[in-house]
Amino acid sequence: MNNFIGIGTIVDVDMNGKALKFNLSLQQDRPCLIPCLIFDPNDESKDLLAQSEASVQTVWLQGRIISNEYEFNGRTVRKISVMTYPSNIRSIE
Repeated sequence: MNNFIGIGTIVDVDMNGKALKFNLSLQQDRPCLIPCLIFDPNDESKDLLAQSEASVQTVWLQGRIISNEYEFNGRTVRKISVMTYPSNIRSIE
């Protein structure tokens, strides 16, 4: 299975387009940002992420790991991110 479960804070929310992109900042020895996205978000999920980012509250997030690749300057670039749904993000504070 390619499931991801993490606890951290939501940062760098980008609400443009059909995909809502953000990072989950994990609390560990070194900084770790997990790129996450929600496809075709509704207004409620946009508000939830904006509030979570503004209040710096800790959230629990579950999603599916996805990967994509593309060509850039003659090189193949591979990216991994977590696709989630608003119902899979919960405040734990």
